[in-house]
Amino acid sequence: MSSNPRRASLLLLFAGLLAGALAGGARAADHAVVLMYHHVDRDTPSSTSVTPETFERHLDYLEEQDFTVWPLVRVLRHLDRGESLPEKTVALTFDDAYESVYTEAFPRLRRRGWPFTVFVSTDYIDKGHGGYLGWDQLRELAAEEGVDLGNHTRSHPHLVRRRDGEDESAWRERVRGEIRGARERLAAEAGEPVPVFAYPYGEYDREVRAIVEGLDLYGVGQQSGPVGAGSDLRAAPRFPVATPYADLDDLGPKLRSRPLPVTVLAPEDRVLAPEAQRPELRLRLEEGPYRAGALACYASGQGRMERTWVDEAEGEVAVRPRESLRPGRTKYNCTAPSAEESGIFYWFSYLWIKPRPDGSWYQE
Repeated sequence: MSSNPRRASLLLLFAGLLAGALAGGARAADHAVVLMYHHVDRDTPSSTSVTPETFERHLDYLEEQDFTVWPLVRVLRHLDRGESLPEKTVALTFDDAYESVYTEAFPRLRRRGWPFTVFVSTDYIDKGHGGYLGWDQLRELAAEEGVDLGNHTRSHPHLVRRRDGEDESAWRERVRGEIRGARERLAAEAGEPVPVFAYPYGEYDREVRAIVEGLDLYGVGQQSGPVGAGSDLRAAPRFPVATPYADLDDLGPKLRSRPLPVTVLAPEDRVLAPEAQRPELRLRLEEGPYRAGALACYASGQGRMERTWVDEAEGEVAVRPRESLRPGRTKYNCTAPSAEESGIFYWFSYLWIKPRPDGSWYQE
């Protein structure tokens, strides 16, 4: 592959991290893994839950495998500043502020002295919806060393969707109001939240991302993968953890994964037209210690995708699913094995959002 300024900067960063690690006598890294949980409960939907026993096994594994647990905002700030992280760094996050975060996750994490972040949709707390934390519990969490509260909008809407009759100006103001309103409620009730925004449902497009950036916030999605020096910190990846993907045989390789350095060449946005069938994702693979020729991509719910080298010398590749995408959210997950370490994979994920054939939006 030919060199370019982006690749050169990545190589310089790798070299600097290695030099710092050797000088300091400890290994450093330019990446971390962020895990996203919802419920820690036996009686909630398996698609968004892990049992308390499974969660305990995850924590045991992190400790036994010598992972370093950092607050999410600290991870993002270090990456933003080009500063190294400890090797095998992980951040723990919980979306929606469900009651089991307080009753099940918090005691287990407090015993270990580990930090975590809870993303709160404040209208659910204000309205006293069942199954969610109350303000007293959130204040108790926020007062604990290492526990951060983050912004998850006021009402947890699908931000990419425009309402009937809503022009672009009104839509932008509504999205800003969702984010600003949640920050104001959190600040008033439990103290200033950390400057990290979690996209409801993991959904965003270029314009939503630009609003988050304009509000000077980091952003985190629900597309899979580790976060690294080359990641978009306004839409950083996290690995969702729930019963279908909670086994350590599944979670372990994710915790050891590395960011796959890529540039997205096409498309320009991730929200599909209703008539879209098999959308193509075109990537340029940047240089790194992985086996580019062994790149494999998978569409959620379908399996392995078609892969075509557009310009192998430049690392340009196109991937396409074998079947039409259904309405809803679909991830393309691409991995390539390390060229240096057995069992280590480099990982990148891209999220598509597709309405129904008639243009209406799917229900959750």
